[in-house]
Amino acid sequence: MIRRRSYSIIYNVQRITLLIFYSSSAIALSIPLARLVIRLSPDHLFPLVAFLVIYMVLVVVLGTLIHVISYIPFNLASAFDPIKNEIASGAISDLDQLGKRITSFTTQFFDFSFLDIAHAFIQTGQPGIISHEDLSGIHKALDDYGMIEKSKQLEEIIRAGKINLNNREYHLYILPIWFGERWLGYMGLLSEKRISRFFQKFLMEYENNFLDDQIMLVTQLSKKR
Repeated sequence: MIRRRSYSIIYNVQRITLLIFYSSSAIALSIPLARLVIRLSPDHLFPLVAFLVIYMVLVVVLGTLIHVISYIPFNLASAFDPIKNEIASGAISDLDQLGKRITSFTTQFFDFSFLDIAHAFIQTGQPGIISHEDLSGIHKALDDYGMIEKSKQLEEIIRAGKINLNNREYHLYILPIWFGERWLGYMGLLSEKRISRFFQKFLMEYENNFLDDQIMLVTQLSKKR
């Protein structure tokens, strides 16, 4: 426990240092740029105002991007740890329980400007989907897409198209779940915004480092009962 707390302190110090460095650099860079704009248009206030507005927007967007990139790796591991504990203690003993727990966790954790998962579900070789919420409205669309068979051919996450749910349109992403050479199923992810290829890599790491082994473990435990 002490080791974990110490690591958390070190990580937080690193993030604060990065934030201070980024903020200081942004402010320091704005001064010579503002002077340059004034020198180019000494008698006009509009170019300076426009520059400051655009610059602030860029700083905020880039700062948000840095926050997401620095936040996910460490906090994902610590946030997912209770699920592993529930599996180890026997609180989670079958795929249905695990699927509901994982989909709930996924929508709660991935709530960022660049990576916002609104709904999630898991589908294995068994009929139906597993989710912590009612997503029965998308069954037909998944059958029409033939998602189970298609996911068996995938090695990476893909955008499968758009899907309607509760009168809202979402981008549907299919994240195949593999344990070595064994296909375990796939996770469907619904997002109101397109997820860039860069942040899709985060989701693939999520599957590779957190999902596949836990699903495989619960599958094996269920067979022994």
